Amino acid sequence: MKKTTFTVAIMLLLALGATAQIKVGTYTEWQKTLDELEIKESYDFSNRKTVVILPVQTSDVELPKKSDDNYKLISKALANMTQTIATEMQNQLQKAGYKVVVAEDANFRDPESIVVQFNWTELDLGSRALRVWVGYGAGNARFATQGVIYDGDKEIATFSQRRISALDTQKYEKLVAKGINNVVGDVAKLILAM
Repeated sequence: MKKTTFTVAIMLLLALGATAQIKVGTYTEWQKTLDELEIKESYDFSNRKTVVILPVQTSDVELPKKSDDNYKLISKALANMTQTIATEMQNQLQKAGYKVVVAEDANFRDPESIVVQFNWTELDLGSRALRVWVGYGAGNARFATQGVIYDGDKEIATFSQRRISALDTQKYEKLVAKGINNVVGDVAKLILAM
């Protein structure tokens, strides 16, 4: 009898944990994934399996000089940022049964979906030579975003994440893809936890 009661109690706790929300509040280094997370209101995303990505804002990114070798690469990455994020988000979430779509309008809201707005704030490839030959933080590549998650018209969560690629010696094209994928993967973990 005691064993059955214990088993039922464990199953109940697991079931409650599966439907638990992230509580309203502000978190730093949330689950060692996001630098900052603020849950502003309670929500219920338990029956939503569509994630809508709004057009990504990139105007805060400081571009290198046009004479810089990476100017074209960074400009191209920023121009394709919305589709890049949507594709990576789909890769991260498809095993859990989510579908990711891109909205054409930044004002799009849908009470049946999880709507995410990204504001990409930093895309700096640094210097591979400085990372290899000097180290100690010289030449670090940096990738950062801030964002909002909507429940219908309500802004229910904001987040920010910044990743530094300190020792990476990959070609810059691969470094861009890896940096963006890492940040988007961190946000995907948040969606899976919601």
